Amino acid sequence: MLSLAVTALLLLQAPEPLSPAMASVQVTTENELADQLNEDGRHVRFGTSGQGAVHVWRPRAFKPATAVTVIYLHGFFTDVDRAVLEHQLLAQFRDSGRNALFIVPEARSGRGDPIFWSDVKSLLAMVERRTRLKPPERLVVVGHSGAYKTIVEWLAHEPLEQVMLVDGLYGNDDEFRDWVSAAEEKTRQLVLVGFDTQQRAEWFLKKHPEAVKLEQLPYLYDELPARVRKAKVVSFQSRRLDHMGLVTTGHVVPWLLHAFR
Repeated sequence: MLSLAVTALLLLQAPEPLSPAMASVQVTTENELADQLNEDGRHVRFGTSGQGAVHVWRPRAFKPATAVTVIYLHGFFTDVDRAVLEHQLLAQFRDSGRNALFIVPEARSGRGDPIFWSDVKSLLAMVERRTRLKPPERLVVVGHSGAYKTIVEWLAHEPLEQVMLVDGLYGNDDEFRDWVSAAEEKTRQLVLVGFDTQQRAEWFLKKHPEAVKLEQLPYLYDELPARVRKAKVVSFQSRRLDHMGLVTTGHVVPWLLHAFR
């Protein structure tokens, strides 16, 4: 029988378990490709070498001339395949009614994870090469929880016009503030949904007195007045839904994409 000291030493030397995303990346290969045409749209999943899987969904009513690209980044404690399936992301995209090409790449799921797609241009080029679908130039990014770290790397991408942080303002406040405040850009918009991050959002808003703040999330498909839809910074506080409920109940993401279309 091992002594307590030896047991403790073995525990200290044991490697930390891989995060869900890292575990998924290690078994995903670039030979993977699934292309499915459903009644409501086309769903493509392809694998990469070292950057995990990527899901792409194009709604049946897709109109290239007026469409945008929407990239959704999941948060911690899951991987891209589980998020698409368990959070029913494709149904949420469909319910938004947004005319967009939706892209869901692998994202960080633990503090020690690298940023798998630090260059958003390479992600968009990969999507076009593997799916033969050309992403629209205008870009919207929706990120949950720890996704903010990846989004910060993409702020220099000129076509990025909307960032929606779903309980995701955990840091890099200055970078987000500089991005949305750029004087020469009239179309940039930052939307903050807070639960665990509500206090940090309050601090952020103190430097944006022109921001629109609502004390509660509207219900699904509630329309917003023009002053809210067009504000450069909009903040909502969630009282009904917790950190995970914001992305798993199927109400918030479709509403955000619909209301700020």
